[in-house]
Amino acid sequence: MVVALLTMNLYTYRKNTASVGYSALDEINYRLYSNSPSTTKKSSLTLGSILTSVYHSLKELTSLSALTGILVPGILVVAGVYFIYQQFFPEIKQMVEVNYGYLNQGNITPVADSYIVNTEFVSNPSGLSELIQNALDQHVLQDDTISRNFHGTFYISIPSLGINRLPVQSNVESTTESVYNQVLQTQLAHFQGTGLPISDVKNNMVVYGHSAAPLYNPQRTDPYVAFTFLPELKVGDAISIEIEGQTFNYKMFKSKIVNPTDTSIITGTQGKRTLTLFTCYPAGNNSQRYVAIAREV
Repeated sequence: MVVALLTMNLYTYRKNTASVGYSALDEINYRLYSNSPSTTKKSSLTLGSILTSVYHSLKELTSLSALTGILVPGILVVAGVYFIYQQFFPEIKQMVEVNYGYLNQGNITPVADSYIVNTEFVSNPSGLSELIQNALDQHVLQDDTISRNFHGTFYISIPSLGINRLPVQSNVESTTESVYNQVLQTQLAHFQGTGLPISDVKNNMVVYGHSAAPLYNPQRTDPYVAFTFLPELKVGDAISIEIEGQTFNYKMFKSKIVNPTDTSIITGTQGKRTLTLFTCYPAGNNSQRYVAIAREV
């Protein structure tokens, strides 16, 4: 009986040994057990450990493929630039505004009390009298009594610029600064002696107005500064003139930046019916002129 029991126990021991071997499941169980709260000390969460974990995660991510190796650093660079922009741009902007006096505005209303000249923001096309005399000396403009004797108001529209029926005073005496500046407060100005579409004489027609610096906040509906937006014109843009109950259509075909003494602003091309629009350039500065030339269609 004893021998039989010993034999059975030996057999059972050997059977269990054969069936329980070291496997992957054992490894998992071992790791779970060894990492359990009862067997390990709880590690503290610190900024250093978080940064280290993030670093290793990003390192593994960038090693997955060449694409992720480019994208991840790129995203980080963009995020860094955005952070710097958010932090430092307001200070840089304020420094520029202080250095250039942008915030020293005072009163920038076009007309306050009796009259205010906004030399800081609105251009003044000075020197027109000399320009006119030089243009007349070239004898390019033909004598045109019909255009010269018209003293009413007509209207200009430029749909692409959002300019709609702005009033233009005809034959403004442009040799006297106080005269044309007074007109330009409320209207655009037609250069005295240049053509009008109601005449059969083929002369250049000239319309001009002020431009204003962006800080002035110019409006397209305000004749005083609407020509600020002339440089946005594109070749082929439509321009219409309404005068004496008739509408005359033009298309812009050329633009240029010229010096204030360039007489072609006034004369145009001899024997051609053209429309020339000009304003001071850059906006709010009278150092040069932006000129747009259109042909009748």
